Amino acid sequence: MGKLSNMMFMIDLLNTGNIYSIRELSEKLGVTERMIRYYKDEIAKNGIYIESFKGPNGGYFMIDKLKNYTNINKYDIQLLEYSYEILKNNNFQFLDKFSDFVTKVKNMNNIYDDKSKFISNIDLNDKNSIERAIVDALKKSEKIDIIYSDMDGNKSRRTIHPLQLFKYKDINYVTAYCELRNDIRHFEIDRIVDVK
Repeated sequence: MGKLSNMMFMIDLLNTGNIYSIRELSEKLGVTERMIRYYKDEIAKNGIYIESFKGPNGGYFMIDKLKNYTNINKYDIQLLEYSYEILKNNNFQFLDKFSDFVTKVKNMNNIYDDKSKFISNIDLNDKNSIERAIVDALKKSEKIDIIYSDMDGNKSRRTIHPLQLFKYKDINYVTAYCELRNDIRHFEIDRIVDVK
């Protein structure tokens, strides 16, 4: 596939709601990890922002979903592949275009299979006061001040603008713009010790 096709496929993969490491994207698209970073920058220039989740289990993902997918199953794929072989054996004039179509369908099927495999939006039930404050700020598009404890137990005061709640590997997070870091960050909700 060319650069444009690769970038569109990368958008579609990230649009599933999953977090993909650069290595995973590199393997799925058949390009180098350096090219994945290049695609991310090029995609951002066109107003589609790809976020990065740092850490050993991190990677790229998108907050805003762009479109829905139709379900294509493995039998549909098998039928198309069988049709391709028949057309090939009969010297079909537009075999290259049909081949491109089959590739698109396979990619759509891969995307559907990957959809929400790792990440799902969450609705916090039995919210405590911290969770209620986050949900309220999210609904009202307001910022809040939090006290956040890092992995070493060091506490810092942050002003955040909550954007989305999500669950990753059974841990609840809030994605938010952090005024201190001047960037999007992902805060583990259990590490938020206080909300001001």
